[in-house]
Amino acid sequence: MAGANVWPDTPEDFRTACMDYYHAALSIGKKLFCLFALALDLPETYFNDKTVYSAATMRTLHYPPQPDAPDDKILGIGAHTDFCFTILWQQTGLEALQVLNSREQWINVPPLPGTLVINLGDQFARWTNDTFKSTVHRAINRNIVDRYSIALFFSTDYEVNIEPMHTCVTAERPAMYPAITAGEYVKQRLKAMYNE
Repeated sequence: MAGANVWPDTPEDFRTACMDYYHAALSIGKKLFCLFALALDLPETYFNDKTVYSAATMRTLHYPPQPDAPDDKILGIGAHTDFCFTILWQQTGLEALQVLNSREQWINVPPLPGTLVINLGDQFARWTNDTFKSTVHRAINRNIVDRYSIALFFSTDYEVNIEPMHTCVTAERPAMYPAITAGEYVKQRLKAMYNE
């Protein structure tokens, strides 16, 4: 499930800048796993042995302007949830990201300077028996200029078993998801996404 990156020739320092950001975001992701563990009444180090060779994919994203789009059918990316948790950098000053709230309304997520957006994703929903929810989101660039963002999709090692954690399962709230390895889960999601 891995392959070589294809890098553009210009700008000259693009690869270095991307790799620097990737490693910084990866470090943040590992720290977030410690916080997730504490939030779930688990030892802070609970995820350490599950994130040794984390599946972490980064995408630099470009959304062309769509200021005159007549409705929400023309999107930069349609409504979806992410497989795993996501660390997202958004270009300052250009709104495009929207999340679906519990009342089924699309809410703008304005980019704030110096901040990142964290989306927990479907894998955490499975692991936490829906204690942590995966957020449905989309991006629509209604601005008159191009918009850019960088997403780091952060998961556990592929051989890690994903099943509802004991701190999230009770007699009143039984396990809602069967056990599956992280790698098999990603394969299933990719097959469904690409209709294979």
